[in-house]
Amino acid sequence: MAEQIKAVRGVKDILPDEIGVWRAVEQVAFSVLEGFGFEEIRVPIIEELGLFERSVGTFTDIVQKEMYVFKDKKGRTLALRPEATASVVRAFLEHQLYLKKRITRLYYSGAMFRYDRPQKGRYRQFHQIGAEIFGGAGGNYDGELIVAIVRILERMKISGFTVELNSVGCPECKAKYGAELKKFFSERSQKFCHDCRTRAQHNILRVLDCKVESCKSVLAHAPIMSEILCAECLGHMNEVIAYLASIGVSVRTNPHLVRGLDYYTKTVFEVKVENDENAVAGGGRYDNLVQQLGGPSTPAAGFAIGMERICAVVAVQEMKKPAISAVFLGEKALRDGTPLINALRSRGIKIAADYDDRPLKSQLKTADKEGTRYVLILGENELERREFLFKDMKSGSQQFVSFDSIEQFLKGLIDAADAHMR
Repeated sequence: MAEQIKAVRGVKDILPDEIGVWRAVEQVAFSVLEGFGFEEIRVPIIEELGLFERSVGTFTDIVQKEMYVFKDKKGRTLALRPEATASVVRAFLEHQLYLKKRITRLYYSGAMFRYDRPQKGRYRQFHQIGAEIFGGAGGNYDGELIVAIVRILERMKISGFTVELNSVGCPECKAKYGAELKKFFSERSQKFCHDCRTRAQHNILRVLDCKVESCKSVLAHAPIMSEILCAECLGHMNEVIAYLASIGVSVRTNPHLVRGLDYYTKTVFEVKVENDENAVAGGGRYDNLVQQLGGPSTPAAGFAIGMERICAVVAVQEMKKPAISAVFLGEKALRDGTPLINALRSRGIKIAADYDDRPLKSQLKTADKEGTRYVLILGENELERREFLFKDMKSGSQQFVSFDSIEQFLKGLIDAADAHMR
């Protein structure tokens, strides 16, 4: 037997029994974002390396350690995208979308790639749904993004989440805070890990993003950004908090939250579920990135939701639509019933059929094992009466439903499942 080839370490297959949850999450997220006026954009997986060096930051862990970089056949240095904001900004500029609307709202979804250490909820190929707002400078736009995330989580019946908020300030505030943090760091440099000592040489704020416990315990006593913010930056943060309060969304300020990307200015935020240290969503404002990538001065903000992480906390049975199967008993039922099932499929009802001649007990046992919720049973007696025997595998109940009303009956079940997810 030939040697079996397995998936590359750090990537995973999304199997059929998981896809229902993924599709449900996507459906809810896209619906919520479109309700806020966002439009979908799809950007390439590969970009020039320089795009991420100029946006994410040359001395971030992403660029220094985690990028998948390669040369194409013409010798150009390309990279698999480690995040999508830079690509969306590039598309925003390349296609001059800033000329079409005063405020541009875009959302995206897809795979990202980082050579990170594989662990629970963290993969080398991972997936995100994200949104970006271009042209809005006020704190209400930042708040709107956070509200959109909250609405997505609420629609998916996720509870126990916390929104953490901070401001990293404008460039002037960053420089002033950086000087204070550098002084704090230099007095304790031997207590920090090797990576933090390297980060401190190039971008001192990066030490705040360290995940090493010993570093985090020292940083708990570091200077607090909010005590250094200028009046404008402090006012912007208060505007975000006031907007969220008016909507009924509570936040917790985290004075050491910086996120792992250099382009952020002013607002940064993360959303965590219960006591999980890993955020299921995060983002912030990046008022200088559009200009930094060659465009006009444009205020902007955005977020990304981690699909692997959010799908892991969604109640699978609540998110999956109920599966329907058809069982035919006898050759005549198969011959006459197949057109009926295909007619239902053509009207948007998803039905799996078992065409093999097997006893009903065996077919129901298979349906139960495979997690099928509903079964349509058709034998010669049912054909004569022009009705299906409908069985709910979860409750064990069953009833007869006529051919004429089966479409409306099944659509009612599907609509009820959809309403449960809204």
